Amino acid sequence: MDQDIGYILRNWPYDPDEDIIVRIVDTDNGPKLQMRIDMGIIQMELDGHPSGEKPPGYESWFDYYERAKEEYESGKVDDYFTLSGDDCKKLRREGTQYYYRYLSLMKLEDYSRVVRDTERNIRLFAFVKKHASSEMDRWALDQFRPYIIMMNVRAKASLKLKEHSVPGIEEAIDLFDQGISQIIEFYREYGISSEADSSVELSILKALKTEFLKKSPPTLEEELDRAISEERFEDAAVIRDRIRERREKKTTKRNN
Repeated sequence: MDQDIGYILRNWPYDPDEDIIVRIVDTDNGPKLQMRIDMGIIQMELDGHPSGEKPPGYESWFDYYERAKEEYESGKVDDYFTLSGDDCKKLRREGTQYYYRYLSLMKLEDYSRVVRDTERNIRLFAFVKKHASSEMDRWALDQFRPYIIMMNVRAKASLKLKEHSVPGIEEAIDLFDQGISQIIEFYREYGISSEADSSVELSILKALKTEFLKKSPPTLEEELDRAISEERFEDAAVIRDRIRERREKKTTKRNN
């Protein structure tokens, strides 16, 4: 069998000016996700484990170690489950495989799957941070937490924007606020709050929040100010009633 893939690469030229080049192809074994890189192609499963490889009886090594932790701690009293250097190496490799996939899925605007894979890796980072025996192994993954938070929030906010509704836009803005707070907390956690100002991920979320705010319709208070400035007093009176009703509803909801 000819194993030279040169003809495939020639038929799909690499463009260094493109951030990411991806596509989905149908095969006898179902759809595959392909990423074109400088000297080759990365092929991944669209669902399940990106590589298609699985530890015996599990979808991923992360699932395997989560189960191993449960079994270990169920029979121990004073001991704690820990991940060795080799364990962490497997989990880092697997985390990278999921990273390549959610990066490709973001390019394809498959936001639901991006949310799925980023949330999975966020849980992976927390698991390794809690159980790795080495500080170096904990930091090796957790240093990328701001980036994965940013990607997760972008995907969730994009799904909200697809709803084309005022509540959807408002919920997206709330998501940006949550992501910004989580990234700031990351820097505080490591005692490097001063470095947050130079965080690329933080800058991206703040910029996206500003863009989403432009899509948001004016608030009732803004409509009221405009009606008064334009001397549309009957409209202003109606808007005041709407503001009063909204506040009364909020008060009733709090009291209940």
